[in-house]
This record gives sequence, C-alpha cells and structure tokens, in this order.
Amino acid sequence: MILFVDSSALVKLYVEEQGSERMRQAVAHGNPVAASDLAFAEIHAALARRRREGCLLAPEFDRLRLQLAGDWPKLTQVSIGPEILSLVPELCARHPLRGADALHLASALHLQLSGLETTFACSDRTLLAAAASEGLATIDPVQDE
Repeated sequence: MILFVDSSALVKLYVEEQGSERMRQAVAHGNPVAASDLAFAEIHAALARRRREGCLLAPEFDRLRLQLAGDWPKLTQVSIGPEILSLVPELCARHPLRGADALHLASALHLQLSGLETTFACSDRTLLAAAASEGLATIDPVQDE
C-alpha cells in the first residue's frame, strides 16, 4: 500500500492545523508516501504565505523549509509527464475539479494503474469524492480526526 498525499494533506505534516495528528498517524504506519511534484511548489507557497501573514516566524519558516528539503527525497515523487496528463481530460469531464486537483488525482491514479494499492489523502471534499469515485481508498485527515 502507498499513501498518496495532495498538498492539503502534506502541509499538515509541517504546520499544526486541524487534521495534523491524523496525518502524522497515517504516515507513522510506515507505508511509502507519494506526492505529485506539484505538491513541492504548493507546500513552499503555503509556507511562504504563512510567513508573510505572520503565522510563521522567520526561524520556524527556515526550519520547516529545511525539514521539507530533507523529507522530499524520501517521498515517492510522481512527475507530471505524459502519463499523468493523459488522465486529466477524462477526470475533468467526469468530476468538477480544479486544474491542480486534477493533477494530484491523476498522479494517484497513475500509481494505482501501475499496480500499487493506493490510498488518497486530502482535505477537499470534492477531490475526495472524485478519488473515491475513481476507485481509490481515501483519507480525509480533518474528517477522520
């Protein structure tokens, strides 16, 4: 089994918010964790936004960026290439997805289509419903907490 995390789930491992404890528990099971390359940019953007808004002080911001830099290579990284992009049009036709969400879902489905039992973790109800409809097991860290 592999746990695929979108950005809304992954950020909970770095910033304390509702659902953080549930995500720490999910990751602690020792199963591989995967994320789309898109999550790398989205997590950095989320941390920087929190820093600009004063929610993170400079030392904490720097610590979290270093932590992410150390953790990222340990994740199974799903690159957005032709295999992923080929899944997006039909996903968008079937579900009311935003572009980034379609890429996260396509990345998780690619893992599942590759033969890996994949569980999809995110905090967006629309995206979770789409993932479940596509046959993925799901975790909503906020709902399941």
